[in-house]
Amino acid sequence: MSESFDLEQIRQYLNRDCELFLFEKTDSTNEQALLKVKQGCALPLACFAEEQTQGRGRRGKVWVSPPGASIYLSLAWKFDLSVNDLGCLSLAIGVAVARVLKNIGVRQVALKWPNDVLIDDKKIAGILIETSQLTNKTTTVIIGIGLNFKLPDQLLDMLDQPCTDIVSSLDTTLSLEKKVGRNRIASLLLQECITVCERFELARQELILEYQQYDICLRQEVDVYLEDAPSMQGVVVGFEPDGEIRIRINDKDRLFNSADISLRRAGNAND
Repeated sequence: MSESFDLEQIRQYLNRDCELFLFEKTDSTNEQALLKVKQGCALPLACFAEEQTQGRGRRGKVWVSPPGASIYLSLAWKFDLSVNDLGCLSLAIGVAVARVLKNIGVRQVALKWPNDVLIDDKKIAGILIETSQLTNKTTTVIIGIGLNFKLPDQLLDMLDQPCTDIVSSLDTTLSLEKKVGRNRIASLLLQECITVCERFELARQELILEYQQYDICLRQEVDVYLEDAPSMQGVVVGFEPDGEIRIRINDKDRLFNSADISLRRAGNAND
């Protein structure tokens, strides 16, 4: 049984003030963070949950969220930037998750545009970013992350795509408790997201370059799927500062800010 969340343990590793909320069971941490923002709570704030009943992924897909099996985290952050300047935030948060996994000893960490974190081609985490309060110069965002910690074996068999978790991905010669516990990982994850948000305005280009070191599709052949359109094939050329992916299709570069892509060798999109 995974250890329960303890906000005091999580808080002790943070390097700045961030109000923390914990829910034993909730619809989704993103919804709770949005509600806290609307209620006027001081930012930044973060919501954790032991279980989600309506966890959401990209494009309205369900994020399966059984009790105690994962880290469900939503960080509310106010940027002094317009929403148009936050296009690559999802990629930057992907870098934050990858850093944490790498630092605790998980190997072969990879990212897949725009919001998937993979280990050996299996999904270990997803990212969902939503906006709340917008002005011409500021944007409040909710950064939602679901990071699999120890999924039940029967759940892994039921999911519609290959998935993995932290416990399965760590060296099994040492017990997990001797390495890093669930609260410690939650704290590392929150702190790394805070660090990325603090540096985002000045370090977007650096974060894009770091993202490219992890993305499995860069310079690879991919299938591109758009709604109500035939699939296309091309080669991923790079990623833009606004978060768009550049794909060379029929000798012409095209930019996409919303599409499903999959490695041609992988078969189906990992969403």
